[in-house]
Amino acid sequence: MIQINLLPDELRRGGRSSPHALGLLFVASLLCFGALGTAGFLWFNVRADRQGRVDIAKEQLDNLAPRAKYADSLAQEKAEFEKRNKTIGEIAASRIVWTRKLDRLGEIIAHDSTQRGHRIWLSSVDVDARTDSSRAGVEIKGFSSGRDLDGVSNFHEDLKTDPVFKEGFVAFTTPESKLGDAEEELDPPVKREFNFEIRLPEKEKKAPVRKTAPPKKPAATGS
Repeated sequence: MIQINLLPDELRRGGRSSPHALGLLFVASLLCFGALGTAGFLWFNVRADRQGRVDIAKEQLDNLAPRAKYADSLAQEKAEFEKRNKTIGEIAASRIVWTRKLDRLGEIIAHDSTQRGHRIWLSSVDVDARTDSSRAGVEIKGFSSGRDLDGVSNFHEDLKTDPVFKEGFVAFTTPESKLGDAEEELDPPVKREFNFEIRLPEKEKKAPVRKTAPPKKPAATGS
């Protein structure tokens, strides 16, 4: 069948697309899809890189967490050790070697007895080593040969000034004395009974911690 187009030439030509326009359309489509593809590739690549870094950092944090906990426990143990060591040092510094003091007490009595400075014999030596008590210390009771007070005074002064015996004590009370019953077998037969105390430093008592009562809630008022 033969078809005859009766339209004018200018109208028949306007209905066709030129090769130049088709080429431009193809190039524009290619550039547009290429840009979209490149943007998608870059986005997924950057996202994967950031996710990888996050995973690595999380893994490192998980590995460091036990070490940090162990370091904290070591620091706590070190603090407790230093506290115990300080306490032991304070106890050792304030400790009194009683055997050494009693030996020195015996030496002072025996030495001055031979030198005629005083003739002393003891009836009791009571030791109270509780540093939390106001009565902590040593109570000495005994007798001095003779009527006068010189023997008791010399003995008290010897103990008070002796560097070995006085170490650790803070006070020597004034001796109390009275004449005892005469004993004929003694020379002289008269004796003077005495007693005095030697104080230890009293440990400071910690003040009790006062507990504060929680604040009272306001009473609910009826509407």
